[in-house]
Amino acid sequence: MNKDRLKKLESTSLQLVSNFLFEHIQNIEDEFWLINITWIKISSDISYLDIYVSSFKNNENLTKTLATYAHDIQRKLNKSLSLRKNPRIRFRYDESWKIAWEISETIKNLDYK
Repeated sequence: MNKDRLKKLESTSLQLVSNFLFEHIQNIEDEFWLINITWIKISSDISYLDIYVSSFKNNENLTKTLATYAHDIQRKLNKSLSLRKNPRIRFRYDESWKIAWEISETIKNLDYK
């Protein structure tokens, strides 16, 4: 599949997944405080839809908890996307914010002479 079509699928998937999380997962808000979808990547053969997520609290359990909703999200995506092959959803924890925070703190603590 060409790159433009993959980008459109990723954009549409991001919107659908975000809406689903906003509508259906408010009951776990206290456990994770804020859930952020940082990136969505569809494999070139459309086998997998990797959803990269992060949160401010309880990061260790985030992907496991979201995986329990994967079937419902999968069903919503299958209805909305007209594809011959539907990608399987996988949640991945994104640590990029943590790295950015550490870099920021290091820069703040540099001693300028």
